[in-house]
Amino acid sequence: MTETMGQPSKVLFISTYPPVKCGIASFTQDLVQGIERELAKDIGISVCALGSKDSAVAYKHPVSMVMDSHQLESCIETAQAINSDASIKMVCIEHEFGLYGGEMGAFLLGFLALMEKPFIIRFHTVLGNPDPKRRVLVQKISDLADKVVVMTQHSFTVLQSDYKIAADKILIIPHGTHSNSDKPVKELKLKRQLENRQVLCTFGLLSPNKGIEKGILAMKRISERFPDSIYVVVGQTHPNLIAQEGEQYRNYLQQLIVDHQLERHVRLINDYVPTDKLMEYLALTDVYLFTSRDPHQAVSGTFLYAMSAGCAIISNSFVLASEMLTDDTGIILKTDEVDELADNGIALLENNAMRKRMGRAAFLKMRETSWQKVAQKHAALLSDLMPQKYVPVTSLHSAIQLK
Repeated sequence: MTETMGQPSKVLFISTYPPVKCGIASFTQDLVQGIERELAKDIGISVCALGSKDSAVAYKHPVSMVMDSHQLESCIETAQAINSDASIKMVCIEHEFGLYGGEMGAFLLGFLALMEKPFIIRFHTVLGNPDPKRRVLVQKISDLADKVVVMTQHSFTVLQSDYKIAADKILIIPHGTHSNSDKPVKELKLKRQLENRQVLCTFGLLSPNKGIEKGILAMKRISERFPDSIYVVVGQTHPNLIAQEGEQYRNYLQQLIVDHQLERHVRLINDYVPTDKLMEYLALTDVYLFTSRDPHQAVSGTFLYAMSAGCAIISNSFVLASEMLTDDTGIILKTDEVDELADNGIALLENNAMRKRMGRAAFLKMRETSWQKVAQKHAALLSDLMPQKYVPVTSLHSAIQLK
């Protein structure tokens, strides 16, 4: 790929992006940084950040434009701006239903109908047994795309079986993972006043859907068996939840800790930690707890980071856990009962050999998911697709109808 009419080729990502705090924003930043190191020097990357143009968010490079994806007019204006920029040769879109306005995010179809550039789209969530409108929405988006990217085999299978998307249209590229901390565990525990403690951990943006209260309640029995055990929950409250109800959920969790006299055994860390600090927390973790209440969750960066860090994992039953965990790599809970979580937490803390064996197996399973390898796969895909001629669909009205 070479320069055209003196302008370098450019790939545009459309996604939420830091400093916005959400999983997809962090994912896109990690991916963009990885791809930039893999592409030829005459190819650049820029980002169209999803958010209100009137917000006080201070975006920096590589963000070059902002689209309010909940306003159709902004979607139309952004499509026209992309069309007029001759340097943009390919667009990469991160999709989650809540990111776009209209019925089930149908404003995205209006945007795509007007955009005259080739694009790939990544579905972060693929729901099985869709209602007819959701099926039509996903089918229309997929028809327009040059390639549909998903991150798990389950999502690939569901797109084929439930949405009738052709297999050759879909590509699986896994969620990337970071390099592990190389600092000694003893040093890391000492640094955070966790020396001689058995550490159970959860991280990520807090919301009721995370089910953190289950882990807190399980600590009542775990701490009775292991008086030096502690449950460390790292993460700020999700900004959308803050906007709706403030810190009501965090306050509830804190009161739960007090009511059950678990102040010494549960620590809520209200911090959105950078990657290096996050990997340090995972390095000192003895058991990682994943208590999400969403059985249909297809991807979780927090879950995959814990696996790649070599943590023994106890997880609620959900789509990704079923695909990634076996008896060798972790424990999937059969019920939503706190006692079952406590029983398994105690069992892993009692059996150092089993816990370390699980962590090692999880680490080995994630060897091909480093951000470098994931970025290389994306760079290869972009190189294959960018030269192709693209014929856009120009009917805005027909595109956004879900019947």
